[in-house]
Amino acid sequence: MREGGRTNLVMVISSGCCDSTAPFLYDNYVPEATSEPVGEIEGIPVLAPEWIRKLYDGDSELTVDAIESPAEDSLSLESDLGRRFVLRAPGNSGLG
Repeated sequence: MREGGRTNLVMVISSGCCDSTAPFLYDNYVPEATSEPVGEIEGIPVLAPEWIRKLYDGDSELTVDAIESPAEDSLSLESDLGRRFVLRAPGNSGLG
């Protein structure tokens, strides 16, 4: 996304408009008031609102993965590349 000229990137773990809990990549995003940093990926901050942070204890480790996704129904930036980010919890090796 950076190579394409996108700046001020931020990843947000949210429910979006029609997904369950999933990571979304935006540029120049204004986070909701209860969002706080929960990690960083290649210098990109990862934010989550309070209601999502409450779902995981401080020892939980989640993984953001990218899969090919022909559907372009997401507002997340990676959909322009035919990809989709998914959030994986320990023991979840499915597609998202």
